[in-house]
Amino acid sequence: MTADEALEALLGDRRADDPTADLLEALREAMRRREQNTAHGGAVIAALVDAGLSYRDIEQATGIPRATAQRWAVPPKRDDESD
Repeated sequence: MTADEALEALLGDRRADDPTADLLEALREAMRRREQNTAHGGAVIAALVDAGLSYRDIEQATGIPRATAQRWAVPPKRDDESD
């Protein structure tokens, strides 16, 4: 994938005439999507576990490695959160 393809996928018609500004905005959008996907995926995994599936069941049904599903089910701490 090229940077131009990534910019098109992330920004579409919101691209500006400034290549650096576009790259920075695309990175912010990628991070927003990553955080959103993590939250959504974690909620789905938690619901599957609540429904009685084991992480091994989830792995067999989806191909997502058990350890990955376990990590994904726990929301990551943000830099601005204290321990």
